[in-house]
Amino acid sequence: MKKRIKWFLETWWTVILRPIYFYTKLKEESWQEKALTFFILNSWVLGTAATLVVFIVHYIPMGGTLVEGVSGYKFILILPVLTTLAFVFFLITLLILVGMLASAFFVLFYGLAYLLHYVFIFLGGRGSLNRMLQSMFYSSAIMAFGLFIFLMMVFSGYGLLDFPLFRTGLGFVYFMALLYGYGLWAVAGRKAYGVPKWKAFLGAALPVIFLLIFGVLFDKIALPKLQPWIS
Repeated sequence: MKKRIKWFLETWWTVILRPIYFYTKLKEESWQEKALTFFILNSWVLGTAATLVVFIVHYIPMGGTLVEGVSGYKFILILPVLTTLAFVFFLITLLILVGMLASAFFVLFYGLAYLLHYVFIFLGGRGSLNRMLQSMFYSSAIMAFGLFIFLMMVFSGYGLLDFPLFRTGLGFVYFMALLYGYGLWAVAGRKAYGVPKWKAFLGAALPVIFLLIFGVLFDKIALPKLQPWIS
């Protein structure tokens, strides 16, 4: 377990801070091996953070209403029950959120890999879909940007950050994640398909444009409906 955590942290650090070095040294292997493991670990980190937010923002206030007026030895008597319930709800929420996030991001990165594969082939590159899938799942390191969003949700849930500011912060974090992803996908495309730098950045721009459009639509349509759950 310690070796895997150490490998994950070292890999994440290299992907984020030294992407050119990482994708240059990356040896092709089945995307279902280390690359998928790296993606799954990112999903667990993000899912755990999301569960903590739900627990802090929603479960703790709900639990507070259940023990309102209970004090002294009565509280001590029900404490084991409360602890057990809290653990069970935390575990159930964790499994649900990790499953949902892993499924959603798997579809996203898998779909982006197919899109970029054919884009770079169209631009004259030569490479394998397996290498692109491998590269894309390593680029899941950008999922860590979501931790900032969850932190802002905690601040918003406790009234330390109003919703308009949260909305602005969400947009900024989303844009920065896409900007970083753009760089990673361009480097991955150049190394995997042997295209010139300008073609690598041109090809990687297509999924970024789609994701920017999605972000605008989400901000205008879905985000206002989620406000009661956030603040």
